[in-house]
Amino acid sequence: MTTINAKNLTLAEVHRLFGFEKHYTNSFTSLLSLEDITEHEQQEVTQIRDDFDDYISTDRVSEGLVKALTTFPLMRLAGFYRRPI
Repeated sequence: MTTINAKNLTLAEVHRLFGFEKHYTNSFTSLLSLEDITEHEQQEVTQIRDDFDDYISTDRVSEGLVKALTTFPLMRLAGFYRRPI
């Protein structure tokens, strides 16, 4: 039996060790009642997801980085940074 030190284990290594695969449905409708989004908005959301996946799977991610990778771009996309705030 092999023992793995979880302290140094990344999410990518967990996926590799257990054979996990990511599957995306590209839809939030099963979770929320939302209006349809435009193709541009869908591309932005997909880019945010991919950027987050890159960081979370290869290393530890701080709370601040999670906010920067996910919340900040979503707020920009929603128009929260347009004048006047």
